Amino acid sequence: MAIDMAHPLENREFFDQIIKNIDDVFVPDDLHSSRRQLQDNDILRTLDRCFSVIQESNKSLSGATASALAQRKTLSATTLQISVTSYLSRFLKQSVYDRIKKRQTRLDHNLFDVIWPAMRKTSKLRHLEEDINCGIISPDFDVFVVYQEFLVPLIKDMHCMDLEAEFKPHPRIAYFPMENGERLNTAGFIFDDESNVVQRCIVECSRNLDEFELPLNLTIGQIEQAERLMMGKIFTSAFSEAIGESEMGSYYTLTEILEEHSVILEMLNTLGLMIPILDSKDTIQQAESMAFNGHLWPYGRGVYLNSENNLALWLNCQEHLRVISTTNASNAADMGSAYTRVGRAVSYLENKLHFKESYLLGYLQARPSFLGTGLKFSTNVKLPNLMKEMDNLRHLCSVRGLSLITNPISNTTVRLINMQSLGAVEYVLFQEYSTAVTNILSLEKDMSLTNSKHIATMLVKIFRRKKNSLVDRN
Repeated sequence: MAIDMAHPLENREFFDQIIKNIDDVFVPDDLHSSRRQLQDNDILRTLDRCFSVIQESNKSLSGATASALAQRKTLSATTLQISVTSYLSRFLKQSVYDRIKKRQTRLDHNLFDVIWPAMRKTSKLRHLEEDINCGIISPDFDVFVVYQEFLVPLIKDMHCMDLEAEFKPHPRIAYFPMENGERLNTAGFIFDDESNVVQRCIVECSRNLDEFELPLNLTIGQIEQAERLMMGKIFTSAFSEAIGESEMGSYYTLTEILEEHSVILEMLNTLGLMIPILDSKDTIQQAESMAFNGHLWPYGRGVYLNSENNLALWLNCQEHLRVISTTNASNAADMGSAYTRVGRAVSYLENKLHFKESYLLGYLQARPSFLGTGLKFSTNVKLPNLMKEMDNLRHLCSVRGLSLITNPISNTTVRLINMQSLGAVEYVLFQEYSTAVTNILSLEKDMSLTNSKHIATMLVKIFRRKKNSLVDRN
């Protein structure tokens, strides 16, 4: 059975039967499959080697590393690669691999194009990014159909779903709650942050245009057309008004941003609106960039920055559209404002552009962890007390649906990111994430108060001992 990419309002009876029996024989079709099996012996040998690495990785994991993997711990470069491949081994079993290894998508992408990030080399200064989705990417939209025996259970696990439960239709977009029968245009929430542990809140949402393939696969004409189409809706006074601003922002091409000593790049980094970009001067990363972004990179890409400098819309960077909003030092804990900006921007563009959707998987993405709503929340926080017991902290985050990303520069700062973006509406995800992070912040505060009381008690005891010693001397 196939995960049809038709419009979510069509073929409801067909979709009700999808993925109920994952052991059904896959039947190639012109809509998703190339209809011919992979014949390249070099690629097949490479795939066999990759599969061997994935299967052997379980044996290489120590108990501590396996525990860290389960709790989304960031590890060293070598250990991380073993951890990622071990995670894939849970879903890419021998029987599954034998069935799918020779399949190709309609655009001739094979299984290696999906799993290669888990196999790539990592430099001493750069680890596998957390947004590579446990070692996989989607080079085109059809992989979710062609390799569904492998990807369906992995996607369920990635989004904290029951592996045995059937997929349900992904709900329609709803960024804001209803009030008196009408949809609101704002959502307020500020983390209670008396100790100033919250450093920044970031909200990202991604979308892909329905009439184009992913940027990786576009020709020069197509990527120019996609850029013009989106900018025609974004670079307008109507869009500025929709996000609550009176002035239009500015647009910068990616070529400008990547220039040496770029002021724009420095500004975006300072604002927290820069996306991860591979270093084209590094031979290994240059090859990886080609696999992620295609041979046209950085042509046809750019970023729109709003007049308030707290919202960026990246065009044709792995996804057609990546909307990112952030807070600054003066309102670091105001998650609601960052979320509202993204909600207004995406809701406006939803009525102006046609985005790629699936009845079950929601908005389709190049990054499988963004499937569904395309929505990710991230909070940079200082947790000096909780981080003294990292295993406990990772467990606390994991059971609350949070992925914990450590900071290689700071021993007290981490990023808390929602795991789930599929199967629930945007506003519910926002509420659940805010509650989960609030709970972690409360635990940090409790530990801080406990430590303060302990220190105060110790000081009192020391003072009393000194006082008694002086009395004895007299």
